[in-house]
Amino acid sequence: MSIISIEEIRKSSQLKKEKCSQAKAAMMEFLSDGQKEKFDKTFDSVMGKVLKGVMIKEKS
Repeated sequence: MSIISIEEIRKSSQLKKEKCSQAKAAMMEFLSDGQKEKFDKTFDSVMGKVLKGVMIKEKS
């Protein structure tokens, strides 16, 4: 995983989605099959709230 500046991520919605997907995939490597489904739902919920909060803050 390469290092990318936070400013680049803020400017690109696609980049935000890509980085979230990469982080999610990396974390799922360590989980058992039983944990993956629960983690998947929780991660999507949390990241949705975080990204929504970032978008609202950027509009202000």
